[in-house]
Amino acid sequence: MVSRCVSPLAVVLAAIGVVLSCEGSVSAMEPFTILYDAPTRAATLSDKALSEKTNWVAVEEGDTSHCFTGCAVFMNDKIAAVLGRNTAEVALYSRQTGGLKLCARLQPIAGDGANMKRASLAVKQNTTRSVTLAVGFQSPDGKPCGVTYTLNIGQAFVKTTATPGVAKLQVHAPCRFAVMPDFFGDDIVVDAAALRVGRAQLPGENFLLHMMHGGQAIVMTVSQSRDNDIGITLSKSAPRRIERSDISYGKKRHVWVAILADKGIWHEHRVTLADVGKPLKLDWKMPFAALWRVDWTAVDKLNDSWEMLLQDPKGKYVMQAWFGQDPTAGQRFGPEFGPRDWNKPGRKRWNPVIGGFTYPCWIDNERQGYLQPLKKRRYVERGEIVNFNGPAIIYPIDRAKVAPFSTPIEKLTVVDLVRMTLGVGPCKYILDLEGQKRNSKGVATCYARDVITAIYKEGTQLENGPMIDKHLTEAVAFIRNVRERIDDYMAFGRKTKAYLQQQKRLHPKHAKFFDEMLLITRRLDQFHESRKARIHTPQYAEKTADAFRKDLLKYTGADAFRTCSEQMKIFTGIGGSQDGLVASLRMIVKILRQRAGIAMAMDPELKGIAAEIRVRTQKILRNPTAYEAPQH
Repeated sequence: MVSRCVSPLAVVLAAIGVVLSCEGSVSAMEPFTILYDAPTRAATLSDKALSEKTNWVAVEEGDTSHCFTGCAVFMNDKIAAVLGRNTAEVALYSRQTGGLKLCARLQPIAGDGANMKRASLAVKQNTTRSVTLAVGFQSPDGKPCGVTYTLNIGQAFVKTTATPGVAKLQVHAPCRFAVMPDFFGDDIVVDAAALRVGRAQLPGENFLLHMMHGGQAIVMTVSQSRDNDIGITLSKSAPRRIERSDISYGKKRHVWVAILADKGIWHEHRVTLADVGKPLKLDWKMPFAALWRVDWTAVDKLNDSWEMLLQDPKGKYVMQAWFGQDPTAGQRFGPEFGPRDWNKPGRKRWNPVIGGFTYPCWIDNERQGYLQPLKKRRYVERGEIVNFNGPAIIYPIDRAKVAPFSTPIEKLTVVDLVRMTLGVGPCKYILDLEGQKRNSKGVATCYARDVITAIYKEGTQLENGPMIDKHLTEAVAFIRNVRERIDDYMAFGRKTKAYLQQQKRLHPKHAKFFDEMLLITRRLDQFHESRKARIHTPQYAEKTADAFRKDLLKYTGADAFRTCSEQMKIFTGIGGSQDGLVASLRMIVKILRQRAGIAMAMDPELKGIAAEIRVRTQKILRNPTAYEAPQH
């Protein structure tokens, strides 16, 4: 072990590191960052080279004037990074799965796409808590520029910071699947086997996942900027792979490259049409409790993103929620009944779009994963039913915090890395945590019905007049709130149609794309028209409530319960129709959003229009009502 002056705080961190490290893979001090000068030209490490460190020179803590004769190797218990001698490339290895695995090669590139040639190397920081190396380059126009690489104690990522003149970071991480997580719609899964182009552009989002090493590693890039799209380059020969991604530094000059590593950190299972309705026991067990996402491939080549249920020791299935929120928050029938449980025994479930169904993905209390492809999926472009067919990708998107599940402190998920890299403020902004909150007012009409009809059944309406009045008011507030969301979706549809029609006139060669997007957008009008008569208006609901107060509030006749029940059916009829409509409108917008992202990958000329559509769709998808079912 390296002889260094260690602070008391570092001793505590080292002790924690023993608990957090993978069994048998690292020693007690290795959560610390350590810098070496390794006598080799190639940036290639093996387990033997790392364990023996033959002729390696440990750069003493605090020494920032060291002149390297070989490769600069900086590491902690999670990552080993190797800067090759006289090169600009950094090789990134994972140390988290009981063996050294090369996961990525990082290469800065200039604005014209040319590789940067190294001109200098300096140690900016060298402590047990952090190592920072500054690599200088000569830009194509002769101006100096550079990138710094920082690795901190116990962290599973390297932070890169570029000066002007360095345009992008090429991340060479060969894989078949890349995933762009989407927190407002469905993920975009890029399958190299399904693309016929040699290079594609992806939406300029902040995150990209390279699914690596047969389920044992995920290379995740986090960009502080989303100014520019992400370019991916694919192999020319079979089997097709995504060879690299080009991550733009943009106006903000930080890009992080992280490694999530564990046995089973991600999994792929191919689903066929013959699997519809069948429980499929996966060759995969959950390595740790988390919110695990399944990205299904449908026959229309879109992806459906679902979160897996977790089964508790008593056999009950529990849904984890986004960002540690209570999954039932904002979805309450009322205080007397407590939170609504979407999940029924046997994974039975209901939502306003699909109707009744058996939840299609879960993990049992033995950590065994299962899929059961839906017998139907409501398809909103042509009214067809479309089933899952193709790869299903599973990965941990967020922490589990709903009892009795809790993600171990030492395990990381995608959202964890977003928080750790970007920081709390930018994380909240980029993930739009405010937009994830539910928009709920009043009480559901079915709850108001249950409370009020129970009173009339008991014949206690005279003494419970204030409660009846309150629940009538709350039911109308619920109807009014959902109707406002419906009206917002319809306004979105009108503006989007006008935008697409304008762009079609300006870009006639892309008429096929615009026709497809207009077809999807017009479904908003079609669904609205089909429910228009049944949803009535909030004013109609208000008049019905006033009539109830006038005619029934003090009525005690023998038919009071029957008359009350008939009146309350009006409210539940409006509420149910609105709920089904608003959920369908949301699904249409989600499809529009994903279609735009996929179109960008197929045709880079569409990136500006596709990016605008994605901005518009995110805005309208913010703050859903309870029955919009963003997590099914």
